[in-house]
Amino acid sequence: MIDVKTKIHSFFIFNSSFGPKEGEELKRVLFFHPSQVAADGRKLQVGLCEAVVKFMSTFSSEPCEALQTQTKRHIFYQPEKGYWMVLVVRIPYTTKALSAIGESRGDVIEPSVMYDLLISAYRLFRMFVGPFQDISPDEIYTTCDKFFGPYIASKNLTNDISDVIQGISYLPLDKNSFFKVLCFIDLVEVTYPDFKCVSFVYNEQLIWNGLSTNDMLTLYQYLVQKLLPEQVEKELQGGAVAAAQRHGRFILPQNGIRNQDDLQTLSKVHLMLEDDMESKQYYLIIYRTLSATVCFTVDVNKSLELETFKSLDAFVGPQLSSIASAISEQCALHALQTAQLANSDNKFVYFNRLNLAFKTSSPLNKLIPSTTIKPEVLSIIGGMHADRQSLGNYGEIIIKTPDEYWITGKSSNEREFYVIIQEKNANLKEIADEVKRICEVQMKGIFFYPM
Repeated sequence: MIDVKTKIHSFFIFNSSFGPKEGEELKRVLFFHPSQVAADGRKLQVGLCEAVVKFMSTFSSEPCEALQTQTKRHIFYQPEKGYWMVLVVRIPYTTKALSAIGESRGDVIEPSVMYDLLISAYRLFRMFVGPFQDISPDEIYTTCDKFFGPYIASKNLTNDISDVIQGISYLPLDKNSFFKVLCFIDLVEVTYPDFKCVSFVYNEQLIWNGLSTNDMLTLYQYLVQKLLPEQVEKELQGGAVAAAQRHGRFILPQNGIRNQDDLQTLSKVHLMLEDDMESKQYYLIIYRTLSATVCFTVDVNKSLELETFKSLDAFVGPQLSSIASAISEQCALHALQTAQLANSDNKFVYFNRLNLAFKTSSPLNKLIPSTTIKPEVLSIIGGMHADRQSLGNYGEIIIKTPDEYWITGKSSNEREFYVIIQEKNANLKEIADEVKRICEVQMKGIFFYPM
C-alpha cells in the first residue's frame, strides 16, 4: 500500500471576466500558488474549476463549495461576485480502497477547516487591502501576489481544535482589574479624542473589543498568529527592543514612530466599529508594553502630527505597564488552574457563536497534543460544529468510537460545549453524569438548557 499525506496542492484566485476571449485564459488567474507551476498547468486547473462552477450553477442558485476526486479535494469560496478562491489539497489514499473514495479518515483535513482558511484569508485581505472589486485590473495581479504569496506560505493545514473551531480566547479578570482596563481606555479616548481603542490583548487573550465580531476575529488572528509571535521573538533576542519594553513602544508600524517619515508607513485598514453601520477606512496603530497590546484606530481623514504620537507614547506607556503588571499576577494563578485541567484525562471545548469566545481545558488553544488524540475525534467534533442542525438550538449528542472514546456535544443559546472522555467500561449514564459535572465546574454561570 502507498500512503499519501495531506498537503496543500495549490491555491488560486480567478475571475472569468478578466479574460473572456479565447487565448486570454491566463488573464483570469489573479493569483496562483505554487508559483513554479507553468502557465499551461495554471490554465488547466483554473479551467477545470470554471467548468465545475458553471456546471453546478445549472442545478442550484447556491455557489459551488467542493469537488472531490480520489486524490484531491477542491474547496471553493466566492467572496465577491465573479471572484473565486480555490484551495486544493491532496488527500490520503491507498492502492487498495479503504472506503468508497479510498480515504484513510485519520489523515484527512476536515473540509470546514479548508473553507475557514479561505474565509480567513479573504477577510484579512479585505481588512488590510480592501475588496477585490475596488482594485484596478492593472494592479490586482501584483496586489494579490504581494499579499497572498507570504500568507499561504506561512499556513499549515492541520486538524488542530483551534483550526476546527475558530474563536477568540478571552482572559477572565476580576472586577477591579477589568475596571482598571476600562478606566485606562476611557482616559486615553478622552485625552486623545481622535484615537479609538478597539482592542486590549494580554499575551494571546482578549480583554476588550470595540469592533464588529468578524473584524475582531480577523484582527485577533492577525495579532496572535503573525504580529505578536514576531514581537516575542524580537524581545527574546534582547537588546534595545527588550529595554524599550519597560515603557512600551509602537509595534505597528513595525519600525515604530520616530520621525515624520514614519507617519507615511501607517497601516490603513477597513474596519467596522461596534457603533458603525458599515465598514470604513482607518489608520491602525498598535502599541505594546510588557505582555499587553492595545490597538487604536484613527480616521484616515485626520491630520496626524509626530508630536501627538510622542505624547501618546509618554502617556500610555507607564499606565499600560502598571496594568500589565497587575494582570500578570492573575495570569499566574490562572496558569496553575489551567495546568491542573490539562493533566485531566477528560477534555472539553467551549464555543460561543455570538462573541466567538473559545475555551479549552488545555493551554495555548490546543485541545490535547496531537500524539495523544486521534484525528477521528476532532473530525467528529468538527462535523458537529460545522453542521449546526445536528445539535440544533438546544440539543445533546453522545457518540462512542470503536477505540473507547466518548464524544459529547451540547448546544444552548448559540453556545456549544464538547467533552472528550476515554473510558473503556463506562455506560451512557456514567458519561452523561460526568459531562454534567464538568459543565457545572467549568461553565459556572452559563446556562445550557432551554428556560
